[in-house]
Amino acid sequence: MRTFATSVIERRLEITATHTTHPYEAGWADEAVFFVQVEGDHPDLSVQVQISPDGLHWAGRGRASVLQADDEIVAIDLANFGGWLRLAFAGATPERPATVLVHLALKG
Repeated sequence: MRTFATSVIERRLEITATHTTHPYEAGWADEAVFFVQVEGDHPDLSVQVQISPDGLHWAGRGRASVLQADDEIVAIDLANFGGWLRLAFAGATPERPATVLVHLALKG
């Protein structure tokens, strides 16, 4: 039987500048899916997965996903990602903020 866990990484966080989520240790998992939801009016948001061997030093993984102004959710799936995961957001400003909800689903 496989192990499965889902965690809320960010809950209704208002982003007004470049932002990274808290790191999440996921070394036990074989697969990961980030679900990023945006509430209400928002600018185009770039969402980049970052991976780390130690939770301190980060590298981008794959291409950044873009949540267009008329999108409300994106799913970003990963495999072969090492020990730690987080997301980096770009595109929000104080004049055009974005309110995000991020879930991370893991399977091992």
